[in-house]
This record gives sequence, structure tokens and C-alpha cells, in this order.
Amino acid sequence: MPDNKKYVELLWAEKYDRYEKGEKKPIEKPNLPFQVVETVNKPRIRGGYTISLFPEDEYPANYSKDWKNLLIWGDNKLVMSSLIKQGSAGKINLIYIDPPFLTGADFTIRTKLGNEQIEKEPSIIEERAYKDTWSGGIASYLRYMYERLVLMRELLAENGSIYVHLDWHVGHYVKVMMDEIFGAENFLNEIIWWYKAGAVADKSFGRKHDIILRFAKDSSLTTFNPDAIRIPYEESTIERLKYAGARERDIQKVLDRGGKVPTDVWDIGIVQGNSDEFLAFQTQKPEALLERIILASSDPGDIVADFFCGSGTTLAVAEKLGRRWIGSDLSKFAIQVTRKRLLDIHNSKDLTERQNG
Repeated sequence: MPDNKKYVELLWAEKYDRYEKGEKKPIEKPNLPFQVVETVNKPRIRGGYTISLFPEDEYPANYSKDWKNLLIWGDNKLVMSSLIKQGSAGKINLIYIDPPFLTGADFTIRTKLGNEQIEKEPSIIEERAYKDTWSGGIASYLRYMYERLVLMRELLAENGSIYVHLDWHVGHYVKVMMDEIFGAENFLNEIIWWYKAGAVADKSFGRKHDIILRFAKDSSLTTFNPDAIRIPYEESTIERLKYAGARERDIQKVLDRGGKVPTDVWDIGIVQGNSDEFLAFQTQKPEALLERIILASSDPGDIVADFFCGSGTTLAVAEKLGRRWIGSDLSKFAIQVTRKRLLDIHNSKDLTERQNG
């Protein structure tokens, strides 16, 4: 146990099973070979043709032409430990995860096929993972998250950061846990993702937001690009400047900034059923949310990872913005949805030029 009297940690049942003679036992890191099922060298565009993400002379400086993006089916604890053993420790610049929220939900996938609502029952592997994650209630959930967050920290580059997407169920527990793993001094933001839809309650205030915890590997080195995520000023802002007597050249200086840097409260709509990006995937997150995160905390050519990739939003946006990526999920259905989504990207080059030009 640390001697620092200011040290605080979260305790749960069986946490100290990881101690031996007063010292923490390292998390086991098996090195399992990845079985290559398919290699896709170029994204598909409309009409069935293929096109490179970048012309040969326009690759970002740190985007290796030999790099292969990875979409991996499997338990992310085993995936991450194998990546570490195979040389990826300290190489990932940005991790975003949207893990389970301790709602007790199982691995049943509810989606639509045409106009028909269908349910995909969990596999034997998913059933086992469900029992390991939830059978002991909050204690087993915290153990599950702790082991994975420790591995994620090891995978992060020194300038890297991690965004963990949660809600009111466990956000407060995971914040304290991440203070222990990453250091409270490396906590950067608690982002509030506010959305208009949903939340009707009779006996409480309606819940209309999630939280996203942002931590750095080293807060003095972490990548942050505020100019890449500026929001255009509202007309009322300019009118207020004029009303206050600001000179035209001063107003123009404000306009030249390109907008304001977002605060830690984000008003980004959920994916609606009539949206072009709607996949009828229960936990799907909007591309605009991941676009802001990826632009803010990575540079073109950096490696972005999502180890609970779900419908593949993180990977799709990373692809469009010229980042390298690694994604994994235990659900084979999620992997299939993500694979199709990535193959159907047809405007990645246009989006890259728009964001970086």
C-alpha cells in the first residue's frame, strides 16, 4: 500500500487478492496470436470501386504506409494484453471507450432488419463474459474495469489521452478508480454530453446526459488541438460586440478565430432514426461526438483505439480523419456491423480534406 497520506483509492470485494506480501501482483498478460481472417487494403466507394484514403504523396507524416488497421473479435482484456506483448505498449495516441454502464443488461443485440425488429441472442462466449462482469454486482464490474484500464494506460503513448464514456450508474466509481490508475493530476475533464431526446420521469428529474471522463497519460505532454474543434459564433455574439461599440477590425479578429472552443458541456444530438448514419444499433454514438474527440486529442496519422467498438463509430470517424485505428469487440455481430460500415465509407477523403485543409 502507498505510504502517501494523501493517497485515496476505491476498494471492492477481492481487490486485495491481487496483493502478495504487500505488493501488487501484475495483471497477467497472455500473448495470443491474432488469426487473420481478412485483409482489406482500400475502402470501398459507391459503385463497388476502391480508392486509397490518401494519394501516395499526401499521407500524413507519421502515417506509415505499411500500417494495417486492426478490427479484432475477442475479449478486449486478451486483445490488449496481446497487443502489449507484440510491441504496441506506449504506441496508442488516443483511446475512446463506451463500456457497459452497470445497467445489468446482457449481450442481447436488439436491432432492425428492414422493417422487422430482431434480437440476436448472446453466444456462449458472451454469456460467460456476462457472468464474469455482472455476477458479483458492482465488485465484479469494478474488477472488470480496473484490469482493462490498467492495460489501456500501458498502451497509451506519453502524449496520449483516454476518454471513458459513462453515465450516472458508475461514473463516480470509475472516476475514483482512474484517479488511482492514471493519477489525479492527469485528470483533464468531466465532459457532459447533453442530448434533447428521451428522459421522461415521474419521480425524479429526467436524465438527459452522459459523462465522458478525459484523462492523460501525462497531462504536461498530452495532445490538444483547440483550433480543430472551434464552433462558429452565433449571430447574437457578433451583435453584442457591435452593441458594445467594438470596432470593425476587432470584430473581424474575433471572426478570424473561426469560432469558440467548446466548453465541457457538449450539445450534440443522438443518432436519430432518419439520420444517414443510423444503423439501428442500440448503443450507437453520433459521429459528431467522436469527430470532436478525435480532432481535439489526436493528429493525422496517430493511432486511435476503441476496445468496446460496438457499431464502429470511433473507427469510421478515425478512418475519415486520416488516423490509424485499432478496434475490438466481444460481440461478433458488432464486428460484422463495423466491418460493413468501414467498407461502405465513400467520402473519407473529402472529409479529411475538409477538416485538415
